[in-house]
Amino acid sequence: MSRATAIFLVLLSALGFGSIAFFAKVAYASGTSPSALLALRFGLAVLMLAPLVWFKRLPLPRGGTLVGYILMGLLYTAQAQSYFNALLYASSGLVALLLYIYPVLVTVLAVLLGWEKADRRSLILTAAACLGLAITLGGKLQGQPAGIALGILAAAIYAVYILLGNKLSRDTHPLSASLVILATAAVGNTGLALAGGASLPGSSVGWIAVGAIALFSTGMAIAFFLTGVKIIGASQASILSTLEPVLTLSIGVLFLGEHVSGSQLLGGAMVLLAVSLLARRPGTAPQTDAAAQDTVAS
Repeated sequence: MSRATAIFLVLLSALGFGSIAFFAKVAYASGTSPSALLALRFGLAVLMLAPLVWFKRLPLPRGGTLVGYILMGLLYTAQAQSYFNALLYASSGLVALLLYIYPVLVTVLAVLLGWEKADRRSLILTAAACLGLAITLGGKLQGQPAGIALGILAAAIYAVYILLGNKLSRDTHPLSASLVILATAAVGNTGLALAGGASLPGSSVGWIAVGAIALFSTGMAIAFFLTGVKIIGASQASILSTLEPVLTLSIGVLFLGEHVSGSQLLGGAMVLLAVSLLARRPGTAPQTDAAAQDTVAS
């Protein structure tokens, strides 16, 4: 596979993840509840991924590693619930930008836990991202406080998810790890859907949106990323993935009638620039498997 093709696949992956919010809004308009949407999303994704893992005869993780990936699946459940419920109270673009502060939170948590040392570069980029977030939140927002809080909570949970994933063994194939994480999320979200009296899509358009999330925005997006990252490396793939919130914001403006102010664009640009530079830390070797497992929760 050529490098150009690999870059194209990662960009397709970014489009898949970036369009999740749009499809979710369409599904909600048909009467779908967040828990039902997530249960269907992960259930269908597992049905697509499991045959691939079986066909490739990839071994599943065992012992403590298995427990670790199950815990990641539980974190994924909480993160997805926070993100998809945030979309009920805020615009897709705002929620996407809030989620994308997670690299800053990863850096802060890693320093607080003593896993990384704070250098001047990281502190400046973290401050720039926080300033950008403040500018974004200081503008005229299309979102209620509950939506903003849930969006930030989703980012915080995702940061913990990534830190846990980076501590697990890299001997497990990314597809096998993804299957365990997705299966755990499917069970968790199905339980929440059943407990909360979830409602299914009330129209064919709603079912198409659910199918698009499961097929294009989950199964295919993960597969495209895993394929591309093997060629171009985790560092460049993570930088290309910063297009996700840009695509989410653009789709929201074009197809959902959402509005964005100049201050939000400025603040969002500052956040994205800072996190992309944080992801490109000098002296850090690309970790392909780590990036592959981290992208599952996008």
